Amino acid sequence: MPTVTVGIPDTTFLSSAQPEQNFSFYPLMYVGNDPVFQECIALMEIELPVLPVTSVDSAVLQLSVIVKTGTDPSPIVVNRVTDPFDAQTVTYNTRPGFVATGTQIDISTSDLYTVVNIDVTELVNQWLDGTFENHGIALTNADGVTLVQFGTNNIVYEPYFPRLVITYSDTPVPPVDNPYGYVYNNGDQTIPVEGSIPFSHNGALRGITHTVNTDTITVESAGVYAVWYSVTGLEANQFTLFQNDDPVPGSTYGTREGNSSYTGFVIINAAAGDVLTLRNHTSAGPVSLDNAAGGTQTGVGASIMLFKIGSAVTPDPILDEVNNAQNVTEMRAAITNPQLGLDLTLFNSLSVTAQDIVLEELLTGRPDFGYLTVADLQAALDTAVNEVVDTENIRVRAGSTDGNGSIARPFGSITEGINAVAPGGTVHIGSGIYEVTTQINVNKTGITLLGEPGAEILLRAEIIPILITGSDVTVRGLTITSDIPYEREFIQIGAPNVKLIENTVFGPEQPPPMDNWVVNRAVVSQVNTQNVLLERNTFFSLRTGMYINPGTTGEIRDNVVYNTKGGFLVDRAFTTFVGNSWGTPPNEFDIVLLPGTTTEPPYDDIERLSQENNNANISDQR
Repeated sequence: MPTVTVGIPDTTFLSSAQPEQNFSFYPLMYVGNDPVFQECIALMEIELPVLPVTSVDSAVLQLSVIVKTGTDPSPIVVNRVTDPFDAQTVTYNTRPGFVATGTQIDISTSDLYTVVNIDVTELVNQWLDGTFENHGIALTNADGVTLVQFGTNNIVYEPYFPRLVITYSDTPVPPVDNPYGYVYNNGDQTIPVEGSIPFSHNGALRGITHTVNTDTITVESAGVYAVWYSVTGLEANQFTLFQNDDPVPGSTYGTREGNSSYTGFVIINAAAGDVLTLRNHTSAGPVSLDNAAGGTQTGVGASIMLFKIGSAVTPDPILDEVNNAQNVTEMRAAITNPQLGLDLTLFNSLSVTAQDIVLEELLTGRPDFGYLTVADLQAALDTAVNEVVDTENIRVRAGSTDGNGSIARPFGSITEGINAVAPGGTVHIGSGIYEVTTQINVNKTGITLLGEPGAEILLRAEIIPILITGSDVTVRGLTITSDIPYEREFIQIGAPNVKLIENTVFGPEQPPPMDNWVVNRAVVSQVNTQNVLLERNTFFSLRTGMYINPGTTGEIRDNVVYNTKGGFLVDRAFTTFVGNSWGTPPNEFDIVLLPGTTTEPPYDDIERLSQENNNANISDQR
């Protein structure tokens, strides 16, 4: 039975909390109830391929489960969308109508990081036979409490892409135009170097022309042809199939031994009138065909068999520069031609060195027929990009094994990523929970730890999970928490020019009063740490947001801190504060100026300091 796998690139989800926002750019489809997005509905546009049937044997929707909240199974309902929509623009307020199909799957925590199979055969057959128009699928969560997040094409890692796998029973259709040919030589001719074999007999011929005792075979109709040839020679030899006096790539075969035979095979793209010959192209000398090998009867010393296996193919002319490129420089210029419309987002994110490796792969992997369509080229480009190891852009995904840091084979731990990344490079931390029991030492100059949506570090030991000892390090986009409160900070800064941007750090809930809370902190700077930057982070449910040790300098701006005993504790440091705000439940104090801290700038005007930070509640203990 033929099986067709259909990609589903056009996906999004709808959020009742953000009813005007489109989320087609997200790496995950949210289904269910989320604290931020509230009610979430996933939508998928599904473009069915042209099939020779109006009913399939099976249609299975394959989705990867990346996030699952709650301990009870989440009942995910498959709905038939009843109105057209555009995944790139649709919002909660413009959502299409949909009706439940009766198909439901329960998602459990054991399904995390696996692909679940959902039988949608009935729905696909209704689309195929015209019962309903195909406007795609909506996924809803019937329990109204839990949330499931499924992977989309934006998650980058191809095994997590959504797919529809269709299996059907095909009815063979006899070909109406199926040229074929077989010619052979049973003489004992000697073929000189660069000479072609004359064939003494015609076997079966249809749509193929050959005159007995000549060396040329003419193809009458254009098409893709499979060609086999055999040679039995008395000397070691090599023969090559020629098409219009040009050697066909991949058609040279030979033998090191005399008195032996071999068979060659190749697929060619032929135009009507093309001429084929079998030539002694690269042998050391003349080759005598052997028509008596192995017995007393006259045998075949050489033959050619061919038949048409498909219509002729012609590469899209827009790909001429791509198909004619001879080196990395020419291939780079060719694929970056905006007229091709290639998606170069991931390619452009690579270092120049990694890009060159990808371009070399496009050159060496280019089919002899060339890349036929822009889609073929895009697929080859995506594969090469996913498989290249770019030391300036190392990939990490929770639970991954046998990784090498590429998109296709990410490392399983953040430490592995740091060890592999080049100074100044980026460790891309994929969605998932990273359980930490040994310290992560960020010790390379200028690197960035970049958390993708859903990347969470979960501390499970009484240690400082992240120690930054490399200068000019950036940590961005991570969620960091712990299973229980530990008397440790989550991030310790021990190097200059460190940036913490857009991270969320919080601790487990602790019962009041705050005086009895375990002293857990989001961030602590070491003494005399220079030029730190904390920007747009969120800290909550901690004893302290940040403890700023003596001599620390830098800027703390636009952060949100709440539900702490002290948001920022300044201990003889010199950091500036601007634009910070305070959520609910409130902090006991937003900013605390500890004894010994300077009364000079930047802490000489407490009223202004409060105003510049959304009326911060400041405890001045100087």
